[in-house]
Amino acid sequence: MDSITDLACELSRRIPNNTSGINTYQNKVAGITIQNTIIKTNTAARLIGKPIGNYLNLDTTSHKQRNIVNALRQSLTSLLPATNIEKVLVIGLGNDKFIADSLGPSVLELIKTGEHFLTFEPSVFGVTGINSVDAIKAMTRLVHPDAVVVIDSLVSATPNRIGTNYQICTSGITPGSGIGRNNQTIDQKLLGVPVLAIGVPVCTIMTTANKQIYHVVPKDIELIIKDCAKNIAQSINTLVLRN
Repeated sequence: MDSITDLACELSRRIPNNTSGINTYQNKVAGITIQNTIIKTNTAARLIGKPIGNYLNLDTTSHKQRNIVNALRQSLTSLLPATNIEKVLVIGLGNDKFIADSLGPSVLELIKTGEHFLTFEPSVFGVTGINSVDAIKAMTRLVHPDAVVVIDSLVSATPNRIGTNYQICTSGITPGSGIGRNNQTIDQKLLGVPVLAIGVPVCTIMTTANKQIYHVVPKDIELIIKDCAKNIAQSINTLVLRN
């Protein structure tokens, strides 16, 4: 079987350590190990299968919630521009009718909206009949945010990363890329403002030689989504924006 993953930290292990244009290193924030994968060139991006950008993977296994929130908040702060960020549009991708795909909408329910944070749930084409990327472009033009944060469920090749790893990146996100969909990427080029993507792996997908696909989701996925959504929302709600 071939494994599928959205995580740059897993993809980076599939290429030689000395590959030009890709740098990886680790540090700790609030006791949580963070792997930083930096993709610098188009050649490296094609090789690893991810766009140019900075990818932080937080391994929060066995850590307390306050440490997870602290590490997420500091990671978000480190990737946002240093100044002129007063209004952030938080977008929750996914479909709240399916638990494993409901991370984005679940986070939005907990965001404290107001002067600094706005939220938008584009849902999915099968529900609205509207392409989610088109809806996001229209909403961004309408509210003129200084930055956009997009939240979505991810796929991991490693079952023990489900619900315990968080990926934050500067390259945006391509809805459905982990399962082979060729959608447009939601990034700074598309929206005209800095875009950060936050994701948590919620399942593993295995494909066999004859192209059969198996989705493996934990039995306690509802609790996993609830806990991860709370952590992400609290990290956003406590961000100190800089003008």
